[in-house]
Amino acid sequence: MTLYRYIAVEALRPTAFALLGLTTIVLTAEVLRFSELVINRGVTPRSVAEILFYEAIPMVARMLPFSVLVGALFALGRMSADREILALEASGIAPARLSWPVVWLAGVAALVALAMSIAATPWASRSLDDLLESISREKPWANLQPGMVQSFGSWQLEAREISSGGDELGGVMLWTPEIGETVFAQRGRLAAAGGNVEIALEDGSVVLTREGGVDTLRFATLGTKLPAGEILERKDRDRVLGLSLDELAAQARVFVPAEGRRLSPAGLELQRRFAYPLATLVFGFLAVPLFLTRARASRSAGAVMGLLCTLAYYGLVQLSEGLVQAGSIGSALGAWLPNLILAALAAALLARALRERALRPPSDRGFARRLRRSDAGPEAARHDREPRLHRHALARYVAARFVQLGGLTFTALFAAYLLIDVMGRLQWFAEHGASGMEALRYYGARAPMLASRAVPMAILVATSLTVSLLAAEGELLGMRACGIPAPRALLPVFLVSVLLAPLYFVFNNTILPRTNALADELKRTEIKARSLRPRSVWHRSGNTVIQAGRLDPDQGVAHDVTIYWLGADELPVARADAESMHHIGRGNWRLVAPSRIEVQDGTARRVAPQAYAVLGESISAEVDTRQMSVAQIAREADETEAAGFDASMLRVDFHAKLAEPLSCIVLPAAVLFFAATGPPFPGPAQTLLVSGIVGVVYILFTGVSASLGHGGRIPPALGGWAPIALFGLVALAFARRMWRRL
Repeated sequence: MTLYRYIAVEALRPTAFALLGLTTIVLTAEVLRFSELVINRGVTPRSVAEILFYEAIPMVARMLPFSVLVGALFALGRMSADREILALEASGIAPARLSWPVVWLAGVAALVALAMSIAATPWASRSLDDLLESISREKPWANLQPGMVQSFGSWQLEAREISSGGDELGGVMLWTPEIGETVFAQRGRLAAAGGNVEIALEDGSVVLTREGGVDTLRFATLGTKLPAGEILERKDRDRVLGLSLDELAAQARVFVPAEGRRLSPAGLELQRRFAYPLATLVFGFLAVPLFLTRARASRSAGAVMGLLCTLAYYGLVQLSEGLVQAGSIGSALGAWLPNLILAALAAALLARALRERALRPPSDRGFARRLRRSDAGPEAARHDREPRLHRHALARYVAARFVQLGGLTFTALFAAYLLIDVMGRLQWFAEHGASGMEALRYYGARAPMLASRAVPMAILVATSLTVSLLAAEGELLGMRACGIPAPRALLPVFLVSVLLAPLYFVFNNTILPRTNALADELKRTEIKARSLRPRSVWHRSGNTVIQAGRLDPDQGVAHDVTIYWLGADELPVARADAESMHHIGRGNWRLVAPSRIEVQDGTARRVAPQAYAVLGESISAEVDTRQMSVAQIAREADETEAAGFDASMLRVDFHAKLAEPLSCIVLPAAVLFFAATGPPFPGPAQTLLVSGIVGVVYILFTGVSASLGHGGRIPPALGGWAPIALFGLVALAFARRMWRRL
């Protein structure tokens, strides 16, 4: 039992670290999502903290099985690297007996996950719904931004100007689904009304097209109610988490399968309340066979393998959902299918690993290799004994170790980012009926963006791991004893980071915009095309407003087009309709099957249409900056300011794209200068903790700084460069501290 307790405790610490890391990564995205509400819309930080807490509880329950797998593989890899597994085998302890402490830890974790799934998750989900409902009643317009379309159910609202509180609007456009037209108004006011939003428009008009003719309606005041906004209202599939077991069973019994809707959300959730916690046991059994089947094991390799298994598990989850949706299997089998497959895989791997170890003990491998070397003849033995001198051997050794750890860390982080992204889009794929090949093509185009996110953090963590391992194994101390100070020995790490920064910039500036555009194109034309609903999309430039049912700015084409020309009072004086329009260059568009209406003295009449429309750069100004290079963002910002509009968002994104590659230098430099101060050198746990804090704070501060810049609270250059400047100062402070110690 002493040995079992030792192994369980060794696995417990990395399990807790993996659980904290996975949950933090997911919640970091939520922090960035809600930071705009706190900064520009007055939602209290306490409310945002409560939202994150309620979202963390079900996330912890879902991440616990995978954390057990990562922690067990990490611990076993550490014990193997330190020759503890070899010592146990030499003492007569079979490797299969290592399964029991891991399974014991997995059993305890499964009980915790089961309790959280049955009791804590419904409570947290209901509390989150109540909190969001409360925020929606108090500030249903919290996500409104000037010039951005906000959906309230099937209604859409956009305003040129919005007050700091978000309730007073100027230059308002409201698309109403009942009449399918856009209402224009000079001013507007929003007020909460029992979960809905009351909007009062002043001094407005709407141009109506009918089969018998055209008409215009002017009004001094117009009031109506809008449904709750979409941002602070969770979808039905999320609300299922708040149901108890009895409520889930009742909804599953009354569910009636239909064509295209064979998956019962309540029935599937009822089974998953038990399937996810018991997956912890499955992963516990899987950990030891995965470890035994590897010829070489280490800490980082175990963590990477655990994340890859997690990704495979969620791939099985998506497969089972597709089979349920197709009617091939029921909800119960669909929920338990991933567990059954992994359990069978664990049994097969365990049998294979034990058979191979029985036939070829790992303790004999080194002896057999030495025998083969001795049989090769005296020449080979003499060659092995002769020392070989290399130029810059120490620098090459440190750089090679850093590159190796960087590759492993990048693989682990990329798998984690991919896993989180897949988790967030599983239901989205199911809603739009995406096939497996469509999902693969989409993620083939989206993978470069996820890789771009992982690069700076991978360099940061690899720097921390390199310094930690060199210090823990006494190599930095040995170099110091030979007269080589730690900063000089670790200089290759810094040089490799400097070399990676321009490559990272070139990748983000050339390849990434194209792959982002391709991913959006696949999402729009393949995945969402079959379920696309017509929605109004506005683009404004000066006194021109373009409304399109479907717009493809990259291809320069728009369908179901309506163009409004506004007067000095922000009300329409002319309207043109067309089946489609095509960009012919320099802001000129050719209209297909056009018609035109002009409004004079409150009267609307049809006039001869024009085949071309001069719209300037109004449509291209709305293109996502992720699909643009630095030069394109700068050009877009110049054109936007030349048209008389605020280009703060473009300027912030421009500076952020210029500054982002420097994160590959500044972040690892801060950790490097901190860890190189010695002897005594900081321990691995301390160095990893500092690198984790640096990475999380950098991500959060980048989002907050960008939000402040977008809101006009700080200059655009400061919004883009502030995170790099801050951590540059931190790195300089650590460098000064290191220099004083030297």
